Amino acid sequence: MNRIILVLTHTMDDTATMVLDHLQKMNLPFIRFNTDQFQEVITMTLDLDNDFGFTGVYHFPDRDVCFDEIAVVWNRRVHPPKVNEELDCDPMYKQWALEESRYGLYSSFSQIRAPIINPWIENERLKYDKLLQMREARKFGFSVPQTRITSNLENIWSFWEEVNHDMIFKKIRHGRFEFEDGRRFVLHTSKVREEDMSREQLPRMKFCPLFLEEHIPKKWDIRSIVVNDRVFSVAIHSQAIDEGRVDYRTASLLGKLSEMKHEEICLGDEVNKKLVSMTKSFGLVFNTIDLIETPKGEIFFLECNPNGQWAWLEILTGIPISVAFANHLSTYL
Repeated sequence: MNRIILVLTHTMDDTATMVLDHLQKMNLPFIRFNTDQFQEVITMTLDLDNDFGFTGVYHFPDRDVCFDEIAVVWNRRVHPPKVNEELDCDPMYKQWALEESRYGLYSSFSQIRAPIINPWIENERLKYDKLLQMREARKFGFSVPQTRITSNLENIWSFWEEVNHDMIFKKIRHGRFEFEDGRRFVLHTSKVREEDMSREQLPRMKFCPLFLEEHIPKKWDIRSIVVNDRVFSVAIHSQAIDEGRVDYRTASLLGKLSEMKHEEICLGDEVNKKLVSMTKSFGLVFNTIDLIETPKGEIFFLECNPNGQWAWLEILTGIPISVAFANHLSTYL
């Protein structure tokens, strides 16, 4: 039986496409599973087996893939499924069908006996837990910014004082808003202004815990990609334009990504070993890690995302991340 690489991704993921192009050139068998098409054009069947688990089949438009055909699963970037457009009913029932589809799909991943990289449970546990990330980073010797998470107004004010009125706000999980009138808003890391801390504005901060950090001066931002034992790092000259100074993603959304120079850098063996060891401590093979370097040369850990984006880094610098991914996946065949 020919074994295949199953790639969990979505229809708009250019990062996955770059790796799959290399797998195709290497003449290696793979299936792209766009999870946002589950229940629209892709379905599944699971049956209880005699080995205390389930056998399964994913039904694609052009073929079926049995679980025992799968040599390895690349858990690249899973998106929620969509409700089949033929379902014409009350929105409440549509939401029920969507949630059943979502959790049915996610549960199926745990029944695949092939290696999943990154492992589903470990990947999801880490992805949105900044506190866990920061704790582990400190264990491996990384500096992290002074941080407080609170909705207590007195403690918000005291932290503001402790960091000399140089404080930033970060989202704990997601920051995408879609309003009923069609407007969209993306919340990125931003500096807290003096007027935000006024007697009139401060009480607005009591309604949910806020992730507050000391603002660290930057020489540049760094995004490091761990692929098994290899580390690829790119310096993003975010301080070159006003829109990138606090969060370079803001400049990216404004179409100014190319105005910030990108260059491949080497962080040195000591830092690279820490990044690899930290990634493996989470049970992961791949990781995307955001760091900053200060004007004095100190490295600070900010956060990591095992499903983070990196395609633009390769496009702008030529750094061969996609080849490294393809080569590692090929070792499972």
